Amino acid sequence: MVDKVKILHDIKERVFRKMINGKKVVGVVTEFNPFHDGHAYFLHEIRKKYAADYIVAVMSGDFVQRGEPAFLSKWERVKLALKRGVDLIVQLPVLFSLSGSLDFAYGSVKLLSELGFVDQIVFGSECGDLERLRETAIFLRKEEEHPEYQAKLRKYLANGDSYPKAREKALSLYYPGEILPNDNLGISYLMAADILKSQIEFGVIQRNPAFSSAHAIRIEKREKAMNEISALQSGKKRDNFLILEKEESVAGRESYGDMESLKEFLLYRILELEREEQSLSSFLDISADLEQRIFKRIREGGALRGKEGTVESFIQSLKGKNYTYSRVSRALLHVLLHIREEDMKQAKAEKSPYFRILGCSKRAEVLLHYLPENSIFRLGHSLRENLGLKDNYMMKIDLFGRKIYQAILLGTEEEYREFFLKI
Repeated sequence: MVDKVKILHDIKERVFRKMINGKKVVGVVTEFNPFHDGHAYFLHEIRKKYAADYIVAVMSGDFVQRGEPAFLSKWERVKLALKRGVDLIVQLPVLFSLSGSLDFAYGSVKLLSELGFVDQIVFGSECGDLERLRETAIFLRKEEEHPEYQAKLRKYLANGDSYPKAREKALSLYYPGEILPNDNLGISYLMAADILKSQIEFGVIQRNPAFSSAHAIRIEKREKAMNEISALQSGKKRDNFLILEKEESVAGRESYGDMESLKEFLLYRILELEREEQSLSSFLDISADLEQRIFKRIREGGALRGKEGTVESFIQSLKGKNYTYSRVSRALLHVLLHIREEDMKQAKAEKSPYFRILGCSKRAEVLLHYLPENSIFRLGHSLRENLGLKDNYMMKIDLFGRKIYQAILLGTEEEYREFFLKI
């Protein structure tokens, strides 16, 4: 039987490739939180290994997958990325950027696939073995067919392991070796592509351990002024900070986006919902058990109050074998930003309502001509002036998230005054 869908997809691919003069477009999913030399290495290797003519990035905006506000504003990160090799940057809606690894990957792969001209998605991985990751993704997509795996998973969960750790242990029966964070995210991209029935190809770049992680950089930056870092003064690890230190807009900064800045917002929001006797269970990632934990801690007093009542200590008191730190942090932000379970269901049931284009390199301006019609990028066009999107649920979440981010990180422009950057 002729597969008409596949034939139409192949024709579309050939047409787009012809329109862009046969240039190869590689997509990446990233947060650049913040951008460092490890990212520069990743981009360089993509052009070298996969002969990429253009690199298109789907990037988290104001809130990131770890469950916290972005370390630097999206415009600072876009500027750094465009200067150092990215050609086009599309914002990942907050609904997906504040999700677990599979939904984060789902939203990202969905955007890159729906752009229509991305030939391949390349991601970083600790193991660098695409086939191993692909086999693991296929296995997990059909895990119900492996009762021994499921039995082991239940056993490790019963013993007190977190779900990610229990899954890793159970998988070791079939795929020996540790599954590190970027390997896990790569598996999620491959699973998402299968769920979406996307025909897009994948590639992998093995991570270079010589570079510090973005997480390590965030910790250092929060603890010390940029020009007073003493812990990483020698070797390549020190070089990871140079990209930030050379930027006038970033050097000398004393404040960055973090969860502690949201303490009063979170406390007010939870107290408001409690006063109105509203359930938290309709919010994304909030189970009945987690809801009870949250209200119990707030009623006990001390939580999110005073110097000792930090957001970190609050999250630590809520996490457990069923709730990792990041999941709890994301869940709290879902409550704050009014992100509900039904929003995610709707997002998965329809095509992307819009593509928020954050920036483009001058050399890649040709790509702008082939963007979907519902792309928001033209200089001088504000988000609120785009007809048909004013009351869109996803747009509302993004705009509200932007306002919250502005409140904690002074100096950012209002979203409706922001336009895409061209460098």
